[in-house]
Formats: sequence, C-alpha cells, structure tokens
Amino acid sequence: MEATGPAAPNAAVACTSCRRLKMKCVGSDNPPCARCAKAGRPCVVQRARSDRAPTSLNSSSGVADTNSQRQSDQELPNPNGNNPTVPVFHPVNGNIGRSDQIARYGAEVAPTFFPGESQVPEKIQPVLPSIFSTSPYSTVVAQPNETPPDASVRGLDSQNGVKRQRIRLSTSSPGSFGHSNSNHDEPISERDMIQFIDIFRKRLMGFIPLINAEDLDDVSDLISKRKPLAHCISYVTARYVAGGEATRSMLLPTISAILQDKNFMPKGENEEWAMLQALSVLYAFRPLVNGGATSEGSNELSQRSIKAYVETYSLHVSVHRSIAGFKALVRAGDPNPISSISFKKYIYWLWLFNMSHHHSVVTGTPPSIREDATIRAAPDIIPRSVVGLRVLQILAEVELCLLWGKASCDVKGLGEWWCPPDLTDDPVDYIEQGVIGTVDAYLKTWSEKWRSSFSNEPLGPAIDFHYRFTRFCLSTYLIRNLRLGGDRLTPSQRDALNKSVIDASGFCRFFMELGPATRDAARYMGDFGFVMISFSCLFIIQACETFRSAIDGILEHLATVEESAQLMKELAITSSHIPGIQGRNILAKLHQVCETLPSSSHDSVRIEDWGAAVQHFPFSTGQGESFMIDPMWDLLDFFPEYQPLE
Repeated sequence: MEATGPAAPNAAVACTSCRRLKMKCVGSDNPPCARCAKAGRPCVVQRARSDRAPTSLNSSSGVADTNSQRQSDQELPNPNGNNPTVPVFHPVNGNIGRSDQIARYGAEVAPTFFPGESQVPEKIQPVLPSIFSTSPYSTVVAQPNETPPDASVRGLDSQNGVKRQRIRLSTSSPGSFGHSNSNHDEPISERDMIQFIDIFRKRLMGFIPLINAEDLDDVSDLISKRKPLAHCISYVTARYVAGGEATRSMLLPTISAILQDKNFMPKGENEEWAMLQALSVLYAFRPLVNGGATSEGSNELSQRSIKAYVETYSLHVSVHRSIAGFKALVRAGDPNPISSISFKKYIYWLWLFNMSHHHSVVTGTPPSIREDATIRAAPDIIPRSVVGLRVLQILAEVELCLLWGKASCDVKGLGEWWCPPDLTDDPVDYIEQGVIGTVDAYLKTWSEKWRSSFSNEPLGPAIDFHYRFTRFCLSTYLIRNLRLGGDRLTPSQRDALNKSVIDASGFCRFFMELGPATRDAARYMGDFGFVMISFSCLFIIQACETFRSAIDGILEHLATVEESAQLMKELAITSSHIPGIQGRNILAKLHQVCETLPSSSHDSVRIEDWGAAVQHFPFSTGQGESFMIDPMWDLLDFFPEYQPLE
C-alpha cells in the first residue's frame, strides 16, 4: 500500500519490522520509518557490522538508546559482579527476520523456521473444522477480532485504528514506583513478591500439579534461596492483578535471562527442583500471543521460546531417565521413595509428556515428546494408593494421552492428527468401519478406571476437562472429509456429525456444570484451555450453519455456545484477557448465524448485550501491522495454513 504524495526513496537498510513483514521500508535512514511511525512502535535498524551506526528508536516511544544493549551482545558477563543489577532484555530470536536467516544460513535452512508462501498448500475446498484438518489454534486465531468497547482506554485511536504510544518515563527504574526497594539486586520489592506468591497460592497453584502448598509455606526461604521460582510466580501472577503490567515490565529482563541461560547447572537437588518448578510456572501459563490478546505485547514472552527452553533444560538434567533412580529406590526397599528427587523428576517427565500432547493437538504440530517405555510404565510402577491427588491427576492424563496411541493401532490416522488428511485418504469421503466402537471402548475403559476420582478436588475438573475435549477431538476423525460445499450427507456421515456436535456441546457445557467457586477459579486457566473451548464453540457454529438440516437439536447446541461465550466474557479479568476477546468473537459469529435462521428459530435463541456494532479488522499486511506480531517470533511464520487476507 502506497501513501499519497511524492514517492519517498527506499531505505538502503530496512528496519527489522519491515524486513520481517517483507514490506517496503521508507525512511529508515532517519528512524522511525513511515510504517513504524504509523504503528507507534520502536524502529530498529540493524546495519552491517562494518559500518553499523548507533541505532535510534522512535523518539516518542520513551525507550532509551540501544547502543549499550548491542555492546552487551559482544561482551562476556563480568565475573567480578559489576554487571547491571537488571539484565538487559534481548529477544530470544535476536530480532532476526526471515531475510536475515536466509543471508546467514541459506534458503534451504531458513524455511524451517520461516516458511515461505510457496510452501503453503492451497486449500481447494474448505472442510468442517477438525483437529485432523486444521489446528484449533489457527481456527481460533483466524477469527476476526471485534473492536473492544474500551478501545480508547487500551490505547487505540478509534478514528484510524493506530495504536497510541503509552506515556511513561524513560528513566524509570524498579525502585521508582510505589514502595522503595531496599534490595537493589531485585527487580521488584520483597513486599510485592510476598503478596504475589500469596495470590498465586490461592488462585493459580491449582493449575500446576507440580507445586504443592508446602512448597510455598516458607516465603522467606523461597525468595532468598529459590529466586527463579519467586520471580516466575510474580511475573505470571502479575498478569491477573490490577496494575500488574508495570511489574511484568520490570520482571521481563530477569525472566528472559532465565530462558537464555544455556549453561545453568544447579548446585544441588533443591536448586534443581526449584528451577524445574519455576519453568513449569512459565510453561503452564504461557501466553497466547497475538495483537488482540495483550495491550502491551512487549511484556509477553514467546510461548514457543518458553516451551523449547523448558523441554531442553529438562532433558539437560535427565528427567527422561529419572525412572531408573526411582525404580532403584523401590528395589532397595526405601520406605518413602515418592519423596526422592528421582520420583519428582519422573513426575515432571510425565507432566511434560502431557503438556507436549495437549500443545500438539491444539497447534496441529507433531508432539515434541513422544510416548516411550518410561511413560507407558507409569501406571504400573506408581502405586495409586500412596500418592496424592495432584500426582493422580498427572497419571490420569498420561493414560488419556496414551489412549490416542492405542486407538491409532487400529486406525493409523487417529494418532497422526498433524498430518494432512489427503496423504492417505481417498478423495471420496468415507467412514472407517469400527472406528466408533474402537474409540468408545478405549474411552469407556479409561472412564471406568478414573471416574470415581472425578468428584475429588482438585482432580475432578482438570481431568474431566481433558476427557471431554479428547472425546470430542477423536469423534471428529470420522467427519474430517466433510466439505462445506459438498453433496448431501449419507446416513453414516449424518450420525457421525451429530455425535461430534453432541461431544462438542458436552465439552462446552463443562464450566456451566461446575460449582460457583470452581467456575470462578476457571478465569485463571491458561490461554490454551480457552482455545480448546473456543474451537469447540466455533465447530458447533460452523456445523449448524452448514448442515442445519442434518443437526438434531440445533437450538439447544447454539444456546450452549451462547452460554459458553457469555461465561468466557464474564471470566475475563481485563478487557485484554483472552477469554473476553474470544467470547466476544464467538458471540459476534453466533449473531451472524442466528440472523440466517428462520424467524421462529431466531426468536428461540437469546442473543443479547451485543454492545456497539461489530467492526471486523482484516488481517492485512498493510494496515494494523502489529496485530499478529509476537515480540519474539512472528506467529504467521509458524502457522503457514493461516494466511492474511488481501
């Protein structure tokens, strides 16, 4: 898109933002360039090393000059301890775009992380959403984002959609806000950390089965001897606290330094376990980064960078071989082997397997941790009678994830959801015989084993949540080839479609069936959990819109979607919280579908409180550039199936 007026000359060196977006850069010789000035973001120009001049940032951004930051890239840490008290924050990917990767490593290597458009297969005809045809992540993220009612509060100019720059002091320091910090080595005060830890213990700890209440009893010991854990807890908790963005901004360099330390080796078992717990906090509450998800994207870490470091560090300390130490203690007759570091690391390994599986299903990517003998042996070697409910939760999830592999022995595609369906499928839609019976049998066996534990807090809600989502996902395998513009459904296809809609509706009803206290606590669930709910809601809407004559009880299913979306709106802590954004988008989509229903049906579905008219913003590379930009990675590079609309 070209601006009006005389054409400005192209810059000799494009800024990193224009280079990443593969857009023409105008004016980077005298930063900010035209595109960065319009978006209200810092304009960083990386010149050749031989003639690199001091890089300027947008003078209105309130960000200090980055000469010292680049100098720190070339200097080793001072062993005498004269380094700045707060480490300088560098993006994990070095702020390097695809063109830089090609220049450094060649076109054959760069597409691995920055796939080009030529590598994206074209979809000739859309299909009904299914994890076997499209990832829940891309399905949910691809929904147009409605204009929030408080756009002006969040820094958006309602006239032109340009993000207004926050007003802040460039010389602000951790000690310049509120209570003075007597310990200058800490990014935030001890008083604040104590309160963040208390909030975490009451509201967020239930979502991480690796941390128990006794781990947080001695707060002084936690802050003094397990600083990474205290910092990670404070950073994550601040996201759910009013005014927490300032705290997250101060903690960001410290957290980023943890994720960039490739040589960290713990001095003992306690330090090793504390570091693993700290990383589990970041992993469990990793953000779903996109332009509509956060008002200050610079305070968010890349969820892929977090995942990669957590798994790499865990393998570095050999959690995958910890089963050997645990079994040795059992054989030696140890009276309490479950208190050993070997058992804790083994449980951590099982938790990583569960998290990798869930991430794989949501993003439509191969799991980074595959099932092996150490994981399959867990239900047999860990006695259920002597472990706590939090360990039982991990074991139940392990068996639920292993169920996918068992089902794939009979139907190969069930265990390869990330593969394009047309690799092995015939072009004509068909229903595999016996799939329904196979999946239902495995699910029934698992349910009978663990159903008795569903009523026990805190095991019940977490396990039931994943059980319902698994049942829904596996049921969609039978309808992965249903074309949205295809022919009439066969009786078997109609039955399979209705079963998937019923399972999706049952999953969406999950929160409505919880008690008020448990339902209120769901607001602190990780972003990826809300992606699962949103995907199920969008599946129901798409199925009812396309195959309305084939869906039984269409009004009840749409009413369930409405209640789920409304609840997500109410669970949002702030206007930029993920459940609120996704709830508004689902309600907007539901409103459009209900307008096409017959008048009698339309009156039966209650759609209310729509607020102002919904204004959709297209995913354009020319306008609203900051919409889908991860501060460390460009998400569009990782999900090639989601392409911006022209």
